[in-house]
Amino acid sequence: MPSSRPRFKRGTVSLQGESFHVYFRDIIQCIRALYGHPQFSSHLVFAPERHYSDPDQTIRVYHEMHTGKWWWATQTKLEEKCPGATIIPIIIATDKTQITTWGGKQAYPVYMTIGNLPKDIRRKPSRGGQILLAYLPTEKLEHITNTSARRRMLLNIMHKCLKHILSPLKDAGSNGLPMASGNGFVRRCHPIRGLSSHERFL
Repeated sequence: MPSSRPRFKRGTVSLQGESFHVYFRDIIQCIRALYGHPQFSSHLVFAPERHYSDPDQTIRVYHEMHTGKWWWATQTKLEEKCPGATIIPIIIATDKTQITTWGGKQAYPVYMTIGNLPKDIRRKPSRGGQILLAYLPTEKLEHITNTSARRRMLLNIMHKCLKHILSPLKDAGSNGLPMASGNGFVRRCHPIRGLSSHERFL
């Protein structure tokens, strides 16, 4: 992995009198690592576009994230109060993984990428367009005997951990941050969570 990717740190979240450890990277630094990587500089998209399949422009075509309605609507709303913004859509994915065939050892990784990269780069781990952002707690909470209560507690733990990890996006998305792309050009970027998946990147 490129050395520009930040180190992991350990945090603690508390819920119903219990504490849980979560290991994560600084999401802003992860965004900078992807957005500013030289090998991606010629592939980055900085603004939404509308594509059509007919000369009269009545039939929209959706094939990349920047051709979708979300980016266009978000850009329009942001431009009303903050002209000159470059949106960085943040895509989050989780995939609980069994790491041993015996002993029940599990990992709960969280991955991230940015919508400015085309999907053919985001889809392929070999292209380096994804970053392992965090490991969520994998406690089984066997002391909670009620199945529904245990499932609800596990879901609440996941949500609280993600809220903690993604919290820097609130101010950065609203106010923007200066970020340099791989070619050295600096823009005022607004990282905004645009899409999430509990399975995998699309």
